[in-house]
Amino acid sequence: MSFEQIYFYSLYVFFLLLYNAFMEQNIISKDDLRKMQLIELKVLKEVKRICEKNSIPYFLIAGTLIGAVRHKGFIPWDDDIDIGMLRDDYERFLEVCKTDLGSEYFLQTPTTEKGNADYGIAHIRLNGTEMVQEFRKNSTTHNGITIDIFPYDTLPKNKIVRFFYCKSFPLFKRICSKRMGYTPHPPKLIHRVILNTLYVLTLPISLSFLHKKMVNYHVKQNKKKSDYAFPLSEWNYKKEKHLYSTITDLSTLQFEDDFFPVPKNYDLFLTEQYGNYMELPKDIESCYNRHKCISLNFGDYK
Repeated sequence: MSFEQIYFYSLYVFFLLLYNAFMEQNIISKDDLRKMQLIELKVLKEVKRICEKNSIPYFLIAGTLIGAVRHKGFIPWDDDIDIGMLRDDYERFLEVCKTDLGSEYFLQTPTTEKGNADYGIAHIRLNGTEMVQEFRKNSTTHNGITIDIFPYDTLPKNKIVRFFYCKSFPLFKRICSKRMGYTPHPPKLIHRVILNTLYVLTLPISLSFLHKKMVNYHVKQNKKKSDYAFPLSEWNYKKEKHLYSTITDLSTLQFEDDFFPVPKNYDLFLTEQYGNYMELPKDIESCYNRHKCISLNFGDYK
């Protein structure tokens, strides 16, 4: 291969990668993003209906809570809805969904869909729609537009136990997600080597068994006393942990055209996790399509 051929081939690869990166970041137009947000709001209202009917507490969390506080609705560039529940409330919600969830919707958990072990959280997906994220492109599970429901469990009180518990637990989640066909990429090389090694070693073990062990590992702390709770599926326990009193003492805030439960001390909740959550990002445009949606279909909900 001549120098000129290598040079022009390198340029071709560079611009191809640049083009793909640009397309990935802009796959959702702002009009489509707003349509998706309103569909997610529809799903949230279905969750609200079920929870109010059955007296099940829940609360807005993460960017959804920031949106309620700062924008009285979605953060303009946000593309998902996250809510939290204490473990007992979460389990009761899953149970009542068997009879109360509308036929438009699909409750996605490892027990309702074979081959699903999505970090141990639940999704309520709208049938007839599709929203595929980059890391889920190889997954064959339901990809309808969704909201995410995170169960909160007790965080170990002992600091040493807590450290090892919260360092090892994400590894459980990454192995399960890789087995589902997800493409998790830990930032450090040593973590990728460990993940890939454990992935191969656990191939003879069923995904459902691994997932069950993962959840049992998380919930076993609920039998012990502690002041703090921690959401299943989150990665940074130092920022994600909250006093039980913070997530059980609830109020309501406006979110779009309705009102939803939030931690009464939402300022403490959000400051612990994000710091100055009222400050807008300097480069707002770069915030769009943060979850790298590569395929979007509204079906009949256009």
